[in-house]
This record gives sequence, structure tokens and C-alpha cells, in this order.
Amino acid sequence: MTMERLDLFRVLAAVRRDQIVITTMTATLQWPLVSEHELDFDFLAFGMGHASDFGLGLALARPERKVIVLKGDGGLLMSLGSLVTMGRYGPPNFLVFLLENASYEMTGGQQFAPDVDFVTVARGAGIEKVERIEDLVTVEAELPRLLAEPGPHFVVLPVTNSEPLPPVAHTDHAGRVKDLRRALGVG
Repeated sequence: MTMERLDLFRVLAAVRRDQIVITTMTATLQWPLVSEHELDFDFLAFGMGHASDFGLGLALARPERKVIVLKGDGGLLMSLGSLVTMGRYGPPNFLVFLLENASYEMTGGQQFAPDVDFVTVARGAGIEKVERIEDLVTVEAELPRLLAEPGPHFVVLPVTNSEPLPPVAHTDHAGRVKDLRRALGVG
């Protein structure tokens, strides 16, 4: 079972308040269609697969805020070591949503082995609160818990995308960093 990624984003945007949301790869193209929050941060330009590393650093530096990372499974395969770091240092305010579509969508949609079990991989890396949510109704029901309950949480969400992706338009990277620092009251 899968859920439409943009529908998932709409559900998350509807309940999100003052959490920092870090997006990477195709999430950077669709999340802005549903959210224009000052605590949204597009991580695409800084390193494919490493949004959760950046989010982990923010969560450690800002323990008073929940940090949510929206990243793809192809990006995770490029930075599997980040799971071990999350397992060791993951703070209670950290939540990673792994958008699983078994492809490197941003670079052309190349498929990878469909039998990768990211729940098992994450647990094996030492992350205790790992789960898979298969449908949008359950996501809606579980979001309040995931946003309130101490983590770190690693949640695998099987997604599909039938919407045309907006063009990549990432400019002024330094300006986006300054905007996030200003929103957090540090710059």
C-alpha cells in the first residue's frame, strides 16, 4: 500500500506549528506547494542524502523545538551512516519521515532493489522508535503522537507521486540559511 506524497504533505502541513521542517530532493519541490512557513528549510543544495544529518544537528542545538526531516529512500542509501549517528545521538525532538518509493527519483527515477527493509536497517543502526505507516488515514491518526512523543522517531512512509514535479529553482542558498537563523532568533 502507498500514499500520494503531496497528500501526505498536506496532512503534515495542516498540523505542523512551530516545528522546523527540513526537506531534501523531490520533497523540496513539493513541500513549498503546501507550506510557506519561516521554519521550512530546503536542504537540496548542500548535499544529497544528508538532510537528516543537518536536521540532527539542529535538533541537538535547539532541544526546545521538534525537527522534522522529509527525505527519500534513495538519499538515505547515499548516507546510511547517518542512521548509526541518529541511533547514538538522536535527541527526543527529532523525527525523520523516510519517503519510500524505491527509486532515485530526483536523478531520473532509477529503481533500486525493491526488497530493502528500511525498518530493519534503522533498528539495526540503534534507533529504538522505528515504524512503518502504510496509509494516509493512519498517518493522520498518528501525527499528533509523533509530534508530541519524545523520540527520536524514524518513520517509513511508502509513497507514490502522480503529480508533475515543479522545476528545480534553488537559488540564494546563503540567504535561506540566514532566513532560518533569523526565524530561530540566532542571526
